[in-house]
Amino acid sequence: MSCEIEQLVMGHLEMGTMIEQLSAQFGEAMEFIGLLCTASTTTRTIMSDIDQVLDTKRAQVMSLRRAQKEAQARERDRDQTKETMATTNQELQRRLDDNQGKP
Repeated sequence: MSCEIEQLVMGHLEMGTMIEQLSAQFGEAMEFIGLLCTASTTTRTIMSDIDQVLDTKRAQVMSLRRAQKEAQARERDRDQTKETMATTNQELQRRLDDNQGKP
């Protein structure tokens, strides 16, 4: 009987040791899960920051494109005005030349 009691005590001690090991492993797993959650939150924050920067850059690029198109339109208008003025000058010069010999 004492042998059986000894085996029960040993079994109980082994069970206690296994429970302690499982408890330590569970604690390590919980710590790791906490680190994963922190990493996930940090990654989400970084991605949000990147999205904000991209939105800002996208708005700046669109603004620059709009300004470039407006500048090109002004340049076309200026070129057209120059052509119109050159044509008008040529016409005026032609009239002056035609009227040079007339009293």
